Amino acid sequence: MTPLLGFICARILRPDTNLLLIWADAYTFWIYLPAYPVATAAIACRRWVPAGAAVIVVVFHLAWVLPDYGPAEAIPAQATAAPRLRLMTANVYFDNPDFSGIAAEVSSADPDVLFLQEYGPGMEAALNDAGLLDRYPHRVLGLENPYFGTVLYSKLPLEDSAVLFAGGRPFIRATIRIDGAPVVLYGLHPTSPGLGAWLAAEWNAGWKTILGELRTENGPVVVAGDFNMNQHHTWYRKLKGLGLDSCHEERGRGNATTWPQGRKLRPIRIDHVFHSAGVVCLSIREGRGEGSDHRPLIAELAILP
Repeated sequence: MTPLLGFICARILRPDTNLLLIWADAYTFWIYLPAYPVATAAIACRRWVPAGAAVIVVVFHLAWVLPDYGPAEAIPAQATAAPRLRLMTANVYFDNPDFSGIAAEVSSADPDVLFLQEYGPGMEAALNDAGLLDRYPHRVLGLENPYFGTVLYSKLPLEDSAVLFAGGRPFIRATIRIDGAPVVLYGLHPTSPGLGAWLAAEWNAGWKTILGELRTENGPVVVAGDFNMNQHHTWYRKLKGLGLDSCHEERGRGNATTWPQGRKLRPIRIDHVFHSAGVVCLSIREGRGEGSDHRPLIAELAILP
């Protein structure tokens, strides 16, 4: 139990400060599960010291994971009659052998606003072949290199659109109008905390920059994309500290997962849709994401007057 107690202390005192802790927090649901049989066996054998340590781990684990199973929030009456925005976000996976499946899924979902990550010429060609580029005449594209970037497609005109950078990676900010009211959109794909200590530093630096931008917003805001973090990371908690709400939590689906399909890793949720006050999430669901290691998200949002 000593390593698990160490992870608990690190999460409380020095959260996500290095690669090991980032991955440990990402897999909070899974890594503490051995404490349950250890606690049961130790109590049965009257081994009180290991039993006490295991029970401490279990208590913290339950405190961290049980909120994911909370009920959906009530939908305000005014939201049912408010104008709506359908948003889709998908990491299409740069090494996808065939982007046509995701293009077909976009066509079927028919979102008003579409965010794509790991976007490149192959995905653009698939959208064009599916006849979707005419459906989405407004676009903002941020490229990390000619074959890898993030893009916002919209049926609605975009205002004040900009490509910004955080941790060496682009993210998008733009404004649309819903019944004349401005709604600010953020499309995110921060650096992944992959296999390198420098990536942990870039990941943290990127999120610090993104939160700095979000703090300047006053009106309705919607933030979506592949966040490369989940509900157990410190930046997730800081997003909520800004007054932003997770659509999954709002709709009682905090235990939903989006990544990594097709890989030998336990599933977690690193794709998200957040929103500020003035926006209500009516529904959110996961798509198929054919050929990708991510499942897309399709959210129905009400924009309150």
